[in-house]
Amino acid sequence: MQEIAHSPWTVDTWISLQMKSQDIVLLFKLISLDLQAKGERVKKREFTVIRDLDEAMLLAPKEPQAYFDHFPNLRLAGNSEKIELSPAELWEGWEDIEDTESVPNIESYSVRALSASLMLSKSEVSNSMNRCREIGLIYSDLPSGKPTVRSMALLDFVKYAIRYVFPAKLGPIVRGIPTAFAAPIMAGKVMTGGDLIPVWPDAYGKSKGQEVLPLFRTVPGAVKKDELLYHFLALVDAIRIGGPREAKVADAILREWIL
Repeated sequence: MQEIAHSPWTVDTWISLQMKSQDIVLLFKLISLDLQAKGERVKKREFTVIRDLDEAMLLAPKEPQAYFDHFPNLRLAGNSEKIELSPAELWEGWEDIEDTESVPNIESYSVRALSASLMLSKSEVSNSMNRCREIGLIYSDLPSGKPTVRSMALLDFVKYAIRYVFPAKLGPIVRGIPTAFAAPIMAGKVMTGGDLIPVWPDAYGKSKGQEVLPLFRTVPGAVKKDELLYHFLALVDAIRIGGPREAKVADAILREWIL
């Protein structure tokens, strides 16, 4: 079955089926496994976001030159601006990704393996898979039977609805893991106000900032085992808590990466 071009859902459908936030985590985990199986690595990727120049200027601060200076690789061509986003080479993982990572196989998609990697119970994984199948976001690849995500539908939901269905807000200052525009994949790519960064609370985190509760309680542990998953969920957070500029850049990176 091929990827469909349109989204098979509405926000009302998601709510009526009582979709859970852990379903989003599971879906991005499945995408991560697929990319890892193809040999994909974060540091091998570069991303480009092309904006209409007039739109970009509306997003710029009062001093436009400061906006342009913030992007050292800015290129202007006609009525567009091209921002080259460098790879996220500064993976500040809490486990040695290079040593613990292995090429996924069909067993990696089993309920048992997903339960261990996402720190969810087997019943939670099984229920999440069933919900995603029911709504049409997962289908079984033939003949392997591997669960496959309809990526376009997922990304459309993240772009247009996730901040309303699974909202997030900044909390007190805690120690934790950088997320949203503070994560390595977005650090330095957008300008933000203030000195405090958003973080997922984690006792072993290396950064201090304002608390952002992750999509699900096990996210801080799960991302320590999966570099791609970390960046995907951090980009999702940029859409959940960010303004139009952060959300647009995060969405563009997710789409260039996944589609």
